[in-house]
Amino acid sequence: MKILLDTCELLWLATDASELSEKAKQVFQNPNNAIYLSGVSIWEMLVKHQVGKLPFPTAAEAFIRRQCERHFIGLSAFR
Repeated sequence: MKILLDTCELLWLATDASELSEKAKQVFQNPNNAIYLSGVSIWEMLVKHQVGKLPFPTAAEAFIRRQCERHFIGLSAFR
């Protein structure tokens, strides 16, 4: 199954937030599923970071890239 994360889901996944349900975690961890992040979500996070509304522990681009690698998330839902 192809899954498209929204911005909040990526951030919840990255921080192991309680808002992310156990069912969602199972879906994201299932190797049979292809997980993707929209370019719009990346843009949204970068803009919010630039205006000071979304702090990251490292450079924003590096943080997003690392989380995608860590959680096996592709960067395009249109494959």
